[in-house]
Formats: sequence, structure tokens, C-alpha cells
Amino acid sequence: MTAASTYKIVKLAVVGDGGVGKSTLISRLATGEFIDKNMTVGFDVESWTISTNSDSEAIKVACFDFGGQKQFRFFQGSLILGAKAALIVFDCNSYMSLMKIREWMDMIIGVPDNNKLLVGTKIDMGSGIPIEDIQEIADDYGIDYILLSSKTGENFSQLIDRLKSICCETNDNES
Repeated sequence: MTAASTYKIVKLAVVGDGGVGKSTLISRLATGEFIDKNMTVGFDVESWTISTNSDSEAIKVACFDFGGQKQFRFFQGSLILGAKAALIVFDCNSYMSLMKIREWMDMIIGVPDNNKLLVGTKIDMGSGIPIEDIQEIADDYGIDYILLSSKTGENFSQLIDRLKSICCETNDNES
């Protein structure tokens, strides 16, 4: 990418239960590689740049990775404020993590629905959740979903394309 002269910043919230693979997913987005991560305590911030069609402009994604354990929830709501996009993450082998999506959706109520994406992780380990159940949750909230593997990179290009679209649309609508 050519060095951009201006950056727009998009705040991306990544939420979901502990252990679903949020931090590993974010590491692959930021570095392009699989990095096995430990539990996030509270929250973490990663950033990376998305190129646009313009040589003079790029989008800097500031990604807030929220620890999924309940003891961190008391302060997370205030940190989500201002997020323009959100990934709601569940483990494709944990039905409970899919059922808890509703709790996370309540937390990101301020993010426009068209900028939310349901993400199922760990498909390299199979999937114990029927696709119909995933589709039902996505339909209930009027959002799309992607199933992927941070380990193998399977379907990551779809996630990157979708994030690029969301981030570019977000900035176009705010200009």
C-alpha cells in the first residue's frame, strides 16, 4: 500500500464469551498469522490499517477486544461507546456461546445493525452447532454471519472483505 496522507479511524468492538477465540481472531486480522493467545483480562486494543480505493486515504481500525468473563462486564459498556462496528463471536463447538449472543447484542446496542457481524470460530475443529440455529440467531438480529478458522485461515478473506466494506461504508456515511 502506498503511504496514505490521511487516516480515518473506525472503532471496532469484538465481543463474545471467554474462550471463543476473539483474541486469536484479532491477531490474525492484525498480523495475517495464527498466534495462539491467552485469556484477555478486561480488554485489549489492537490496530491495523485498511487500504481504500484512494492512494491518499486509509482507514485505521482500532479494535477493542473485550474479555468475555462476567467479572469484566461492569466497565465494558462504557468502552464500547463510540464503536462504529462490532464482531459478535461464538465458538462453533460451544452451543452455550451461541446462546449467549443475546447478552452481547444487548451490550452493543449503539452499533448500527448493518455494521454488526456474527462470527463463528474454530471450524477447523468441526462444528457441533446446526447451521440452522446459527442462521436463526443471525436472522433474529438482521445480521450476517461468517464461520471461520483463525488457525487455518479458512474463510478469513471473507471476513476481511466484509470488514473492509463495513469500515469504508462507515466512513463514507460520516463524511
